[in-house]
Amino acid sequence: MENHLKEAFRLKNIVTLMMGLMFMAAGVSLSRIAGLGTSPIASIPNVLSYMMPLSIGSLTIIFMIVCVGVEIIFLKKKFSMANLLQIIPGSIFGMLINVFLSIFSFIQVTTYWQKLGLTVISIVVLAFGVYLEVASHSIILPGEGVAKAISIAMNKPFAKAKIWVDSSMVMVALILALVVFHSLTGIREGTVLSALLVGHVVALFKRWFADKV
Repeated sequence: MENHLKEAFRLKNIVTLMMGLMFMAAGVSLSRIAGLGTSPIASIPNVLSYMMPLSIGSLTIIFMIVCVGVEIIFLKKKFSMANLLQIIPGSIFGMLINVFLSIFSFIQVTTYWQKLGLTVISIVVLAFGVYLEVASHSIILPGEGVAKAISIAMNKPFAKAKIWVDSSMVMVALILALVVFHSLTGIREGTVLSALLVGHVVALFKRWFADKV
């Protein structure tokens, strides 16, 4: 564990992680502006942001902390400093979402096809960020941390646990939207597209940039 933390805090790893967080936050911000739903990891904060006087970025920070709390429940005595440190990139991710929402505030989309096009762009940007996050071999975001914790606690493959976690996040966001708004406010086809496409686009980036990051 100590060696893992040392590797995680190497300058190259930190720079790559920060770049990844920037692209991920930019992707979430663009999807928010498009208005067709965000990625699963941001779906709950996105829906909540329509209910509360808090930005999606601020709610993402709170959600990241909650995710670390869920990790404690699953890992119990196996919970470590590496898990707790996930709050740092999680908080930076939330703050960057707010920053990019401000930067991209000039973008205006009116027609459905413009919104769909911006959603596709957001998916590509988000996927590149996810690729960099993984390639950094640094501290993971709490969203992935929950999946990893479930994988360890239930002795299941990480990929399967990730599907469970993403599906659960989308279901919770969907229930919140239906109960409060009686509509799909904050969670729409963009969420489904993101869930279906991000992994494939990440795989493409991995193939294109192999051994370059």
